[in-house]
Amino acid sequence: MKRVVLAIQNTLVCEAVLGALKKSGFHTEKTLSRLPDQIATVCDWFFADILLMDVNRAGDSAFDARMKTVRLVKKHAPSLKIGLLCDNVSDPEIAYRVKQAREAGEIDVFFYESVETDYLADVVDSL
Repeated sequence: MKRVVLAIQNTLVCEAVLGALKKSGFHTEKTLSRLPDQIATVCDWFFADILLMDVNRAGDSAFDARMKTVRLVKKHAPSLKIGLLCDNVSDPEIAYRVKQAREAGEIDVFFYESVETDYLADVVDSL
């Protein structure tokens, strides 16, 4: 089964995603760190196949900071799949930037936080 690292700072979203992935049989690991090098280390340590992170306007979870993490993680593990979660209702600008990152091939998948967790788990499984 695939191994997924969650770097999701929103506790409610993180717990919902974690529950759905565990229910679907994924091996999951949460990281509370927001630092790119520490997230990359957790991905290496856990032999992760997929990294899921949330994106918002706040500090280390801001789009530019998350993209820095994406580049660092891809440098260490080019085959690692990366997904971003964002809130398209409260922040359409960030949602647009996340969509552009997907279109540019910088990330593998994105989700809006309003998507059902079972759907998210099924898409993650297809990566």
